[in-house]
Amino acid sequence: MDKTEQILELIEPFVKEGKILPRTYEQIDNNIDDFVFVMNSDKLVACAGLRGYKNSVMCEIYCLAVISGAQKQGHSEKLLGELINKARDFHYSKIFALSKFSTNWFIKNGFTQAGIEDLPNERKDNYDQERSSSIFIKDIN
Repeated sequence: MDKTEQILELIEPFVKEGKILPRTYEQIDNNIDDFVFVMNSDKLVACAGLRGYKNSVMCEIYCLAVISGAQKQGHSEKLLGELINKARDFHYSKIFALSKFSTNWFIKNGFTQAGIEDLPNERKDNYDQERSSSIFIKDIN
């Protein structure tokens, strides 16, 4: 099973719960370089993607998931650290995430709640009003 298939398998329960947006094999595979991983004996236990926006100082964390048997073991924080390093390598100064859940996790990890107006223009245009996710932003300087 390739990495793309492993990501799809990992996020499937979260997609069913409405916590993560559904993605196709092609969407993941075409953006596989966005992802950081936590592996355990060649098995994917956690992943998250980082999407940059042109003409912006911000990039977006997306598709953050930890397999149910490995939650509350610090994997999300490890992924966050890797994503922050990756964002800094690409000279971004802020990261953001949209979520309908995990409000406490984002606040605990230094994010502040924000509004649609705080998003990069390209992301504002694609914000799903019906889903009405909360927006969290973190300065990474």
